[in-house]
Amino acid sequence: MGKLLKIIAGLVFLLVLAVIAAPMIIDPNDYREEIQQAVKEKTGRDLLINGELSLSVFPWLGVGINQVSLSNADGFKDNYFAQIEQANVKIKLLPLISHQIDVSTIVLKGLTLNLAKNQQGVTNWADLAKPSAKKAVQATTTPNNTPSGAELAAIAIGGVEIMDANVNWFDASNNESYRLIDLELTTESLSLGKPMAVDLAFTVDSSQPKVTARLELSGDLLINEALNRFNFHDIKLAIDAAGEPIPNGAMQVGLASQLTVDLADLGQVKLEPLTITFDDSKLTGFVALENLSKPAVNFNLALDTIDVDRYLPKQAAVEGSTAKPKAVLASPVASALIPVETIRGLNIDGQFEIGALKVNGLKAEQVSLQLLAKNGVLSSEQQVKAFYNGSYSGKTVVDARQQTPRISVKEQASNIDIGPLLLDLTGKSSLSGEANIKANVNTRGNSIAAFKSALNGTASLSLKEGAISGIDVAALMQQAQAVLKGDVSAISTAGTGSTPFSDMSASAKIMNGLVQNDDLLISSPLINVVGAGSADLVSEKLDYRLTLQRTKALSEAERADTKDLKNLRVPVNVAGTFTEPSIQLDVKAILLATQQEKIEEKKQELKSKLQDKLNEKLKGRAGELLKGLF
Repeated sequence: MGKLLKIIAGLVFLLVLAVIAAPMIIDPNDYREEIQQAVKEKTGRDLLINGELSLSVFPWLGVGINQVSLSNADGFKDNYFAQIEQANVKIKLLPLISHQIDVSTIVLKGLTLNLAKNQQGVTNWADLAKPSAKKAVQATTTPNNTPSGAELAAIAIGGVEIMDANVNWFDASNNESYRLIDLELTTESLSLGKPMAVDLAFTVDSSQPKVTARLELSGDLLINEALNRFNFHDIKLAIDAAGEPIPNGAMQVGLASQLTVDLADLGQVKLEPLTITFDDSKLTGFVALENLSKPAVNFNLALDTIDVDRYLPKQAAVEGSTAKPKAVLASPVASALIPVETIRGLNIDGQFEIGALKVNGLKAEQVSLQLLAKNGVLSSEQQVKAFYNGSYSGKTVVDARQQTPRISVKEQASNIDIGPLLLDLTGKSSLSGEANIKANVNTRGNSIAAFKSALNGTASLSLKEGAISGIDVAALMQQAQAVLKGDVSAISTAGTGSTPFSDMSASAKIMNGLVQNDDLLISSPLINVVGAGSADLVSEKLDYRLTLQRTKALSEAERADTKDLKNLRVPVNVAGTFTEPSIQLDVKAILLATQQEKIEEKKQELKSKLQDKLNEKLKGRAGELLKGLF
């Protein structure tokens, strides 16, 4: 027995001695040409090894390469497909006996990878991706050899260290190019069930559009032994971007969160807690995704403040114009085509709150949005507690269950200072006062024209202590007075003022895109205005009639110069289109109204004359009859 042990010990000693001596005897550089020739035969590419090859056996079995390059595919401009300045990896020898794999830190320095696609859509790695016939047969006959969690648990990697790596991409079919510059990745020892620190940084450079962005990511990654749960703790992401499409040319974004990915059962992805900072804004809350095969989204997010206008495309200013550009965003009723199929697949339940918001020039505070989408119905309830000294609430429902989507909108604005609102929205204010607005409308279709022609519902408006710019009622009354004096040319003189009022109210019924109003009432200390008519949303034509009436008599001096219009109703026709309305006095109606008294006098005069003649004839006839009797 002792002799046997001595023999075994001697063999082990010789084996260890051989392992130690092997790197001293065997020089891997002697096989440089054989390695290059083998790569040429297998890939058709040229492998150039300009640096030294190193080999170690004990206690680490490893290999190192320096200054290695692989030629590009035929027809591509770059000389090299890939270049590596230095790479090495080592595996501990003795743990292999017990089926344990202990890998040292994997080091890769100075990688340059040139990826490209030609005008025919062929990539420069397509030839490398083609499997050999032998491999293809194995792929169809070999059972699934995907390593299990238990197998991977037996693998310990000391870490990954990638430094000074660059990846270039060029697409000749659309002349686009991207570059991944100065990529650096370092990790701690990777072992299942234990956290691993990860640090990643790289710069992205794009040619079209011209953008440069630096990204830095760090955190602790934990992977369970079953390989179905991943926790990325203490995530910190920083992005510093600059370029043409970025608002104001530059932006800095920061993210802090914890990512959980659970692939068991139906699967779940969750970001909680989540904090994102960009410019002057800060977003907090959580986002969760349930059932990865048929995602259900749940979120609760809060944003402290945001100016959306700084992120919207800039519109060229019209020379000499002070008006603001038209709103970029639109309400659901006037938006573009509705993505019916997308809405049918949505499963969303979330809440979004904003402390202070600016969009399309409008300012709002304490904004909340409740979004619910399920079974083809998308609904949102929005509320603004502080909106131009008033408040706003609304609900929008898009029903996409049928081929033709249906939309319903209910909105209410209370005690809104309408003048500043219109000024911020359009750059001018044609109406002022404290407004209360209600709307309850519905439509169907999937185009702007269809939305307008199918619009039905009701709306109402009331304002207090305001004014209407562009409709100068006082000037219209002066024109009416001039017409009464015989100056018909006065109707061509447009008023330049506004119409102040103490109260204004109106309601409307909407039927298939035709808005009908019959109860407009504007009250002021001097003049009252009533109105009725229609507005066609499809043709955008107006057919409306205003009636003006003085609420107090003219002074003696005013009456000396013109007729008192106190009891006269002055008609005004409003026609034209929404963009070019026409407002004119109805001169014919005025003349008929003012001449009505004279017409009545003439009628009475004629009536009296006819009666007198009739009486005379009757008297003469009666005399003749009396003579005949006697």
